[in-house]
Parts: sequence; structure tokens; C-alpha cells
Amino acid sequence: MKLIEIMQRANFDDLGLTKSFLKSAFLEIQSRYSEKVEQGTATIETDQRYYTTPPVMINLLDVRVKYRGDDGITKYRKIPRISNVQDVDQDGL
Repeated sequence: MKLIEIMQRANFDDLGLTKSFLKSAFLEIQSRYSEKVEQGTATIETDQRYYTTPPVMINLLDVRVKYRGDDGITKYRKIPRISNVQDVDQDGL
């Protein structure tokens, strides 16, 4: 869609105002979504509490666990994240 078409549909006459609205809308969209998202997997081991993360990781977006449901179908279940919790680990690891 061209800028002129957007101006006609929004009933705007000012080209500068239309450009300003579009620029701020694109900046808002870019600030809300991550530019580079990578996905990884880890095998959960018995009696292992901590797992390594990639050294370039900035933010953990989501944690899901693969499990077999009651109907026998393999599914993924999202684990709610707990933030701002102090470490009360008693074993010192």
C-alpha cells in the first residue's frame, strides 16, 4: 500500500503528519518484539537443579516442558516463570 492510499483511507491531508504517524508506529512495533529469537532444548536430568544457558543470551522468553497427556498425545506445557526470587539454595551450588 502506498502512502497516498493510506492518507486517503485515513482522511489525512498533511503528508508530514502521516509520515510522522507511520514512523512512530514502526518504532513502537520494533520496540515490542525481539529482533533475534533463538530456540533451544535441554534434557531434564534427575537431581539436577541448574542448567547452562548460552553465553550470548540476554532474556529468557518462555519455558515449556514436553509431556505425554492423558489422551496419549505428546504435548508441550508452559511453565510459569517466577521472577525476583532470592536464591535460598541450601546446598551452596
